[in-house]
Amino acid sequence: MAFKIIKKNTPLLLCPATLVISATALGDSMVTEDDLLAEIQRVNSVTHMDQTLPQTPASVTIIDRRMIDASPAVDVVDLLRMVPGLQTYFVNANRPGVTYHALGNTYPRRLEVKIDGRSVYESLFSSVLWTILDVDLADIDHIEVVRGANAPADGSNAFLASINIITRSPLIDSGWNLQGKAGGNHIRNGSLSYAGSAGELNYRTRLSYQSNEGFDDFENLTLDDGAEIVTLSFKGLWTPSASDSVEIKLGLSNSNIGVGERDSFPRKADYQYQHLQWDHLTDKGNKYQFIAYHNLIEVADYPQPLGFHEGLARLPDSPTKTALLQLPDKLVIDGENHGQSERWDAEFRTLFNQWDDFRAVSGIGLRYDRVESEDLFDRLGAVSESSYRAYANVEWTANDRIVLNGGVIGEHDDTETFGSYRIASNFKLTDNQTLRLAFNRGYRAPTLLESNQATYIRYDENMIVDGSIISDPDISREKLTSSEIGYMGSFTQANLSIDLRIFCEQLRDVIDERREQFADVDGQINIRDNSASIDIEGAEWQAQYRPNNNFLVNTNYSYVKSTGQGLYRSTPVVEYRGLEKSTPGHSAGMLINYVTDDGLSLSTMINYKSGMEHPEGHKLEKYTRIDLKAAKKLNLNNSDIEISFTVQNAGENYFEFYEINAFKTRYVIGFDIGFP
Repeated sequence: MAFKIIKKNTPLLLCPATLVISATALGDSMVTEDDLLAEIQRVNSVTHMDQTLPQTPASVTIIDRRMIDASPAVDVVDLLRMVPGLQTYFVNANRPGVTYHALGNTYPRRLEVKIDGRSVYESLFSSVLWTILDVDLADIDHIEVVRGANAPADGSNAFLASINIITRSPLIDSGWNLQGKAGGNHIRNGSLSYAGSAGELNYRTRLSYQSNEGFDDFENLTLDDGAEIVTLSFKGLWTPSASDSVEIKLGLSNSNIGVGERDSFPRKADYQYQHLQWDHLTDKGNKYQFIAYHNLIEVADYPQPLGFHEGLARLPDSPTKTALLQLPDKLVIDGENHGQSERWDAEFRTLFNQWDDFRAVSGIGLRYDRVESEDLFDRLGAVSESSYRAYANVEWTANDRIVLNGGVIGEHDDTETFGSYRIASNFKLTDNQTLRLAFNRGYRAPTLLESNQATYIRYDENMIVDGSIISDPDISREKLTSSEIGYMGSFTQANLSIDLRIFCEQLRDVIDERREQFADVDGQINIRDNSASIDIEGAEWQAQYRPNNNFLVNTNYSYVKSTGQGLYRSTPVVEYRGLEKSTPGHSAGMLINYVTDDGLSLSTMINYKSGMEHPEGHKLEKYTRIDLKAAKKLNLNNSDIEISFTVQNAGENYFEFYEINAFKTRYVIGFDIGFP
């Protein structure tokens, strides 16, 4: 979030996105010939208190509306490529994965992701299903990415980092808006929205449609990983009094997506959510908040029906195979697997903001998770868990040079109670340079899937043909110890900003899979338990230069060195697998944008990633991706119109996650029409 101070003789105006201060109040001596625009960036996601970046106890990347408009991004995951240290990749064309620094598998599960404070991390797959999220690029005000563990604010799932996507207030827009995109990969996206008011209620509603055909077929493989997604959303802001506000958010989504590695199959997902937030501001400047939400996703996978004898024919010859072939043939995979994931969450939060040098926030919350899938859990009925949390974050401005932060959270689920904490000291070196020292100790509890999975292929109720994955009954929480040195500086009247982070992260008792002997057709099964550890150290920086409203340069770089190993096989011999190559050692990005005085916007975004070997994917070579965008704004008959042309990957093909996912050059034409 950015508070803009415009040194201009205008009245005082307040809105959620900007603060405009009259030059008369500041003194006429501050007015120059040109209007000066200074950005005071503030974030809320680190501690739940509004803080400037030099006050925060963690490194933060803010992707604001200016960067979103400038970016050649087609979706949210494209935007996240501007964050240093954040890995983004596509397991399938419509199944993105996002992680921070390490452990980027098919369902990355150590990153908390929120939309307006509502967690969209779901328990069935222990991950975020990015494609079905009900958020459009046009609806985003800004994104706050906390680069580092953030448990004292977001709970144990913010193990490596956390992302909060903040959508635009209904107060900002009015009237109708029509958008569309079409181009390579058979992209066909469109949306229609309306923003208006009814009494004290301001609202915005949007209906959107997305469709594409996924990655092109690779050699003799047919990749049916396209998608068709329809979403409907509503956001309302009700202000019954000067000290109270209520936000209501509702959404529905229906999607059909192709997933899989070499043998793709359709996945149908129906998603819905309801979100309520009440804010009350007291006369003394303190605040009370109540947040409650409900997420529900129903998933149905439709793999190719598989007969018993057909499946055995794919396996090497063995005495077990010969014996099993004597049994009568039948379907062992019937072509339809259902799953459901549901979450209820409520939290009450108190913000103490009465003293000039001390602020604090405390909260209590409860959560109920329920998952159901006969395929994943080998049982009828649901698996559920109730959990509770209590946390506090404090900020003490010791003097003009030192700000101290501390945060702690205690969490309790059905099996154990554990706590995480963070301490940080920010030292003001000069008026525009700050040094931060921070230390984290965090824990992450196993998800319902990680602690309860039992995936088998059965011939009948009493015979397991093949075992896939089972969870160790003694699986326990993961542990993180991290420390960092951060530097923030702004120069040339705040037009140039630099953020540097040097970090050391130790992950212990990491939940992974190992091979074990098992009495099935191939004699092996994967056991999920705490069998891996990894040490991560490195440095990353981001810099932004905005000399005026027309020009923007945003750059980032990350160097990550990881060492560690996982227990790959325990019988008949012990075998370990190194994790050194599971993280790209070098990654970098740059966004350059120039807007002419007549509204023509020209952008280039460059991303580089060194070679790596995905833990559950393939070994991939380094690549450089260049995206281009040209956009022109017009005004016709009181309608604001923008026409854009985007080129994604203007160069050679590169590969995502699997060596068959070839990302080729794509051309996308877009339009955006706003009318009253």
